[in-house]
Amino acid sequence: MSFVSFGFNSTGWWSQNKDLLAFAVSFIALVLSVWSTRQTVGRTWDTAHETLKRTEAMARAGTFQRMHEMLVDPKAARGRRMLFDAYVNDDFPALGEERWDEINYALALYDTLGGYLCKGQVDEDIVLELWHHPLVNITAPVHAFMVHREQNGVSAPWAFLHDLLRRAALHECACPN
Repeated sequence: MSFVSFGFNSTGWWSQNKDLLAFAVSFIALVLSVWSTRQTVGRTWDTAHETLKRTEAMARAGTFQRMHEMLVDPKAARGRRMLFDAYVNDDFPALGEERWDEINYALALYDTLGGYLCKGQVDEDIVLELWHHPLVNITAPVHAFMVHREQNGVSAPWAFLHDLLRRAALHECACPN
């Protein structure tokens, strides 16, 4: 029995079905092309998403670093020290005095840090690990100064500062003893 007896003429079958074969090859090529494109787009999306996450993390770290540098600056430290002294001696400065401005500056930095924290521009874990104790220690003097400010007609709420202090109070510090 020959190949031709089954109806497969080697040149006739290919010639008669060349359009079908061309369609099948084209369809397979199309399917592979679509699959390949989807794979490439998926990988590109994943890469872009990872890059965005890393960029955002770097931006948060940079923002925290700048705030940290401002908070440890001698001018800010002096304002916090003046607040502690005024609290201990019950001798808060009058509106317009230089001590008032220095205390306000130090607290405005904390308020800014709290605002960045609320808006996700700095990482809460880093902020509270590094500033937990100073924030907890300054809470009572801040509340006393806020009362003093209100008695002097200054009613700015500094909501971010109060939120930062609340978060610090709730934070369980993993500091070594």
